[in-house]
Amino acid sequence: MAKQQNVFAFIDGDKKTRKEQARAVRALGLEAQRQLDESQPKKDFNAGFPKRRWSSGGQPRRHSGRGASILHDGGVKVAGHTAATAYPFCAGPNLGASGPPIGEDLYGGGLFCADPWDLYRRGIISGMAMLLFGTVGTGKSSLSKSWTTRLVQFGKKLAVASDLKGEWTEVIHRLKGKVIQIGPGLPTRLNPLEEGVRPSIDRMGNPLSDEGWAMMVRTRRLSILTTIVKILTGQDDLTPAENNALQEGVEGAIAIAERAGRMMIIPDVIEALKVAEKESPRKISDACEDLVMSLERLHTGDVGGMFDGLSTVTFESDVPAVSIDTAALRGATQTGRRVASACCGTWIEAMVTNPDGGQRLVVYEEGWDAVTSRADLERMVENWKLARDYGIFNILILHKVSDLNMAGDQGSQMAAMAKSLLADADIKVIYRQDAAALRATTEELELNDKERQMLKTLPKGTGLWRLGQKTFHVSNDLTDEEEPLFDTDQRLRASGDTGDDDAFVTVGDHRFTDWAAPGAGKDVA
Repeated sequence: MAKQQNVFAFIDGDKKTRKEQARAVRALGLEAQRQLDESQPKKDFNAGFPKRRWSSGGQPRRHSGRGASILHDGGVKVAGHTAATAYPFCAGPNLGASGPPIGEDLYGGGLFCADPWDLYRRGIISGMAMLLFGTVGTGKSSLSKSWTTRLVQFGKKLAVASDLKGEWTEVIHRLKGKVIQIGPGLPTRLNPLEEGVRPSIDRMGNPLSDEGWAMMVRTRRLSILTTIVKILTGQDDLTPAENNALQEGVEGAIAIAERAGRMMIIPDVIEALKVAEKESPRKISDACEDLVMSLERLHTGDVGGMFDGLSTVTFESDVPAVSIDTAALRGATQTGRRVASACCGTWIEAMVTNPDGGQRLVVYEEGWDAVTSRADLERMVENWKLARDYGIFNILILHKVSDLNMAGDQGSQMAAMAKSLLADADIKVIYRQDAAALRATTEELELNDKERQMLKTLPKGTGLWRLGQKTFHVSNDLTDEEEPLFDTDQRLRASGDTGDDDAFVTVGDHRFTDWAAPGAGKDVA
C-alpha cells in the first residue's frame, strides 16, 4: 500500500477565507494520494491461488452466517440438576489407576484406586492424614483393614499404635507381621524410655552426630515422663520445681543405666529421684517426693509389670506390619488405660517415626477414646504436623464428627487441638450417619444437600471420599476370602497364625492377596 501523502500549507485571513483554504488543501491532499496509488500497482495477495468460487447464494457477507469455518460456543449456565438430567451418561473425574484398588467409583469413574503418597505427589492432597467416620456396622473397620492391607502389598508398612479390641491381631499375623500383646498378667514388657531407631540424618539433612542423637533421646524421655506424670496426677502442666526435679531424675538415671550396662528404665528414674530428694533444696526435694509416688504406680500399681523394665520384645523395622494389642486392658481403670496408651504409642512411634524407615501407615483405632486423653491428642497433633518429615500417613477412626467435641469444652485448648486434626486431614471418608449426627457432619465437612441426603441411606461398605476439593462415591469391595478376615461383627477369634492362608496367594518368594496376585485381576470388581 502506498504511503499516505501529507500536504503542508500556511492558512491566513478571516474565518471564511481560512475555511476555503482548508478545503482546497484537503482536496490537494486527496488528489496527491490518488495519483500516488495509481502510480504503484496494488499487490494481489491471492496470486497463484485458485479463484474462489462461491455457491449460488453468492459471497458470504457480514452477519450472513455463510462461509464460517469456526464456531465459538460461549456455553450455557445451568443448574447441576438440569445438567445431570440433560447429560445423564457423563461420568465424574477419575484418580487413575495408581495405588491399590479399593472398589468401584459409583459416580461412573470405574475402578477407584488410591495411594496417599502418590496423591500428595500429584498435588491432590497436601496433608498426610485421614479421618474415617462411620456408625457401628457401616463397614468402616473393613475399609481401614482392606485398604491398609492392600497398601502393604504395594510395598508400604503398617503400624497400629493401640488395638483396644484386638481386631487387628489376625490381620497382622496374616501379613506375617508382629503383634505385641500387653496387659495385666501377660509376660510382655515395653520400655517407654528406649532410645528408638536412630536416623542417619538430622532435620537439616546433615549426618546425625552422637551429641545430636543423645539430645533427641533425652528430649523424648523427658516428654514421655512428663506425659505419664500429667496423666497420673491429672495436671495440665508440671510446676517449675517438678520440671527441674524430673530433669535431675533423668540425668541421674542415665548414670545408673550406664553403670549397669543396659538401657534406662523407669525404676532408674525413681532411684535417681530418691537420691535427688535427699541432696536438693526443699522445694525441689518435695517435688522429687511427689514424682516418686506418681511413678511408682508404674511399678506396683494397676499397670505394674508392663512398663517398668527392659522390653521383652524388639522392633523389627523390616517386618511389613506391627501392632500393639491392648485388649487385655479393657478391665483396667481409665487412668491405667491412658498411661498404657501413652507408653505404647510413644514406644511404637519412637520406632516408626524414622525417615529412613520408608513409607508407613499409622492407624489410631477408637479415636473417640484417644481424643479425650491430652497425651494422645498432643501426640497425634504432632504426628499430623510432621507426617511428611517422618514419611508416615495417619489414619484416625471415629464414629461421627461430633466425637471430636469430646476432647474438651468449646474454646479450650483440647478442643482446638481436636479441630486441628480435622482441618489438617485432607482425606475424609464418611460412611452412613444417623439423623442425630448428620447436622454436625454437614456443617463441619461443608457437605451439599445431595451429599447430606446420601449419607442417610448409604449401604454397608459404601461411603463418600473427600480428597481435598474432590468428592467420590465409593463402594469398598471385598473378596470372599477377605470378608471373614475383616469382619468385626463376629466374635474376636483367637490370635495367632492359624495356618489358614486362603486369603493369600504365594508366588515365588512373595505373598499377595487374591486380587493382587499375578493373573488374578478378575477378582477386582
